[in-house]
Amino acid sequence: MDATATFLSAPRRIAGGARKGLGRFLPKGWRDFFIQLFLFTLVDIAYELTRGLSEGSVLPAFAHARDIVSIERSLGVFTELDVQRWALRRHWTLDVANFTYFHAHFVITVGFMFWLYLRRNQHYYFIRNAIFVADAIALIGFTVFPTAPPRMLTDLGFTDTLDRYASISNYSGPIAALANPFAAVPSIHTCYSLIIGITCFFLVRHRALGFTWLFYPVLIVFSIVATGNHFWTDAFLGGCLAAVALGSAWLIERWRPTLPHSARVRLRLEAPTHATGPVTAR
Repeated sequence: MDATATFLSAPRRIAGGARKGLGRFLPKGWRDFFIQLFLFTLVDIAYELTRGLSEGSVLPAFAHARDIVSIERSLGVFTELDVQRWALRRHWTLDVANFTYFHAHFVITVGFMFWLYLRRNQHYYFIRNAIFVADAIALIGFTVFPTAPPRMLTDLGFTDTLDRYASISNYSGPIAALANPFAAVPSIHTCYSLIIGITCFFLVRHRALGFTWLFYPVLIVFSIVATGNHFWTDAFLGGCLAAVALGSAWLIERWRPTLPHSARVRLRLEAPTHATGPVTAR
């Protein structure tokens, strides 16, 4: 009986050991890890709900898109067609734009959040708060002000590059599954890319690589305009959203500290501790 009990309990011990082994890679254990996954799942559900609401917003969405065109024309900044035509004449450039729009927003954002949680955990909660604030405001924008992307305004000369060159109708990845066709204002692509680029600039240990991340928002903005998925106005509002989200995370940090002392000093949330030596810029 003892031998049988030992044999039957062996798989449980192995599984438990495997969980503990994997848990060593988690800064705060399995419980906190699953809580973070649960929170992001709730955000995804909220996004799915706005996608369902957008089905009845076709006429307002096109009206809002033409309003943006009118505003940009009056300001002399309606140059999205020029950017797209420039990319259409250079097929490799269009390939880069399509690939970036298809993959970078989802893959890099998810990879960034996992890296932040696992390798820079003390900074993760600040950025998570910024992302959640940005999502909440963006979801309100998508619902209250649905806007068709430029690629749907074919009468103005725009080309749906994702459909023409990347076969988006046959695409089965996360972009097709989660896409809200009228979620153009604000550009969450721009918002996320700015948060990621700024964060990596400060947290990546290799200075040259950190500076390289500052070009990530530039690449994203180029891709969303060249593919006809956003106006300059959408990108500008996405940048404003990033500023508001980071500012809100700063306010939350004042009352619920999570950042290390050096970061809180940099953000003017704490006074420098002279005993620890001078605080460097990075």
